[in-house]
Amino acid sequence: MIRRQICSRMGDDSGTSLIEVMVAMGVMSVVMAIFTGGVIQFYRSADAAEETGITQTQLRLAFQTLDREVRYANGISLPATAAINGAWYVEFSGIDPAGAQVCRQLRLDAGGVLQELTWTPGSPPAAGTRGRTLASGLMSPGGSVPAPFDRQAAGSTPYASASTSATGTAFSPDLQRLRVRLTTRAGSTTSVTDVTFTALNTSRDTADPNICLEGRPS
Repeated sequence: MIRRQICSRMGDDSGTSLIEVMVAMGVMSVVMAIFTGGVIQFYRSADAAEETGITQTQLRLAFQTLDREVRYANGISLPATAAINGAWYVEFSGIDPAGAQVCRQLRLDAGGVLQELTWTPGSPPAAGTRGRTLASGLMSPGGSVPAPFDRQAAGSTPYASASTSATGTAFSPDLQRLRVRLTTRAGSTTSVTDVTFTALNTSRDTADPNICLEGRPS
């Protein structure tokens, strides 16, 4: 009797069937697919947030630089109203620390890089010269993305086209002003940084400056 019981236990070798294994593998595959998709989405979001943070930091530093330079400008040229070879331009003149006249040019190229070139009047940089990069990862104007540069002349009414009920439509600056609008993208969301700088060394008597246009491609 004892022998029959032992044999009975030894003969009980039932295990997992092939169907059960396949079902388990299918469930595991679904779980892994969901998990992997979540991990990939997380890293994409993290990368997008990091890129946005880097661009915003660059913009903050760029605007700090422009605030110092445009503030002491003695003239701002009329910005390009359309892209020239894919790039947008505006120039302004001022005095360098040594007291010499200097031209500065802002250029937003088709690749979304904002650069600044500096030269002595009469000696413009050669075509294709790369300037100092102020920011990158910007969107090129077009469609809903506005032109990056706009000059508000002294004595003009830059907000006259706004609603007649809006406050400030009759505002007329006594100094030349440079409006800079730069657009960034984070995923499907775009953000426009819109800052206006005032050139303190200009006035209503400042002649319409075409100086420094020598550095702009024709």
